[in-house]
Amino acid sequence: MSEIISSLKNSKIKFLRSLYRKKYRRRNNKFILEGTRIIIDALESKVDIDQVFYSAEFLSRQEDKELLVQLREVTEVIEITDSLLNEIADTTTPQGIIAIANQPQFELEDFLAGDNNLFLIIDQIQDPGNLGTILRTADGAGVDGVFLMKGTVDVYNLKTIRATMGSLFRVPVFELDSPNDLTEILQIQDLQIVVADIEAESYYYELDYNQPTALVIGNEGAGAQTETLKLADKKVKIPLSQGIDSLNAAIASGVIMYEVVRQRKNKN
Repeated sequence: MSEIISSLKNSKIKFLRSLYRKKYRRRNNKFILEGTRIIIDALESKVDIDQVFYSAEFLSRQEDKELLVQLREVTEVIEITDSLLNEIADTTTPQGIIAIANQPQFELEDFLAGDNNLFLIIDQIQDPGNLGTILRTADGAGVDGVFLMKGTVDVYNLKTIRATMGSLFRVPVFELDSPNDLTEILQIQDLQIVVADIEAESYYYELDYNQPTALVIGNEGAGAQTETLKLADKKVKIPLSQGIDSLNAAIASGVIMYEVVRQRKNKN
C-alpha cells in the first residue's frame, strides 16, 4: 500500500498547487477540478484526467468508493491527508477529491471546415461566474463554438468551471489575441456578426438569425471593445424598463441566444 502524502513539500503536491495559478495552467495546458460532480462530468465527457488526489473524507459514501475504482482504471490516484487536501483546495467543501486534467485541444481549422453556424464571441467578460453561466447557456442553446477575446477571464478559473456545470467539456472553446484574429471566422459564407450593444437602434428580436451567426457579448460595464464593434454587421439591444440601463451579461447573452433557437426551430 502506497504512503499517504501529508506534506506540502511533496513534488506532486507542489505541482498540483501551482495549477491554481493561471500562468502555470497555461504553461502546462492543465487545469484543476474539485468535487465529485464535476469530476464525474469530466469522466463522462472523456476529458483526459492526469491525476486524482483524494483523502479519507472521500471514502465516506459507497458511490464515491465506486467512482474511485473507475478513476483508478484511467489515471493515477493518490491518497493524501484530509488536512492537506483542505489546505490545498479552493472551495470550502472540496468533498475530499481534486483532479488534474489536460485542457481539451480543438483545431480551429477543422472546426471552421465543419457545418458549424452559430458562434459566441466573448469580448473581455471579467466575472468568472458570468463566463461560466454563458458557457452553460451556450451549451444548452446548441452553440457550436465559443471564442474568447484577450482580456476575458480565464476559462479554467475554478469559479468559471463550477458555473459551467460540465458544459466546458462539451463546447469547443478557442482563445483569440485580438479582433484581427476573427478574420478566419468572418470568411464563412453569409456569416453575420451581431454585437449586443446598449446604444443599438435595433432590438434583438428584429433580426433574422437563420443564417450563420456570430453573437458578440462584451464586457459587463464597457460592452464590446471599439475594434470588435467595427466588425459588426448588426448591433442589437434588449428592451429595458425605465431606470434600468443594462442587464447582467450572462442574462443578456441567454436572452439573445434563445431568440436564435426560437427562430431556427420555427423555421424547421
